[in-house]
Amino acid sequence: MATRVQARTTTVAKVISAASKVFGEQGYQATTISMIASAAGVSVGTVASVGSKDELFLRSVEELSTANSLALIRGAAAAPTVTERVWGYVGTMVETSIAMPGQVQDYLVAYLRSSDHGQNLGRVQDVMQAIRGLFPEDDLPWDESPAALAATTIWLSFSAICFSLAASSVPPATARQLMRSIVEAQCAPFEQPVR
Repeated sequence: MATRVQARTTTVAKVISAASKVFGEQGYQATTISMIASAAGVSVGTVASVGSKDELFLRSVEELSTANSLALIRGAAAAPTVTERVWGYVGTMVETSIAMPGQVQDYLVAYLRSSDHGQNLGRVQDVMQAIRGLFPEDDLPWDESPAALAATTIWLSFSAICFSLAASSVPPATARQLMRSIVEAQCAPFEQPVR
């Protein structure tokens, strides 16, 4: 017999899964709480107890983005240079943001309406640590590591580029060029000279 905590955990997972599916199929604007409830096989009240539409959307996008980011970073780790490893991840993310401006806009609006970003800050830290892993190891604490500073700079720059794309304040070609320049500048000190 499942405890209340286990039952609640199962219900939350079912709601989040259904929300991810419905948002993915319908988009943010067309999705309703009742659609999520129907897809999850629970009541509207149960969905509302898990989170608002904005909260469910944010969690869905952030969890999917984090999982995709970590997989892309693992795949990029085989590239021969630091720049190409980092660009293998960041370049793909820039192209994804360019291809899905509406979803990035919806995410930005939901993010600004929400006040609780604690869970996502942990996910962002996981991604920045994974980016840090694309650089040579220096065995320094995060706040003393030049590689960690580079990873943080790259992540924050990418975030700014995404939001600039969402606001249509930067054309796609400029976004690509700017992000590539930032990656090259941050990675250059870590490249080994060719002998």
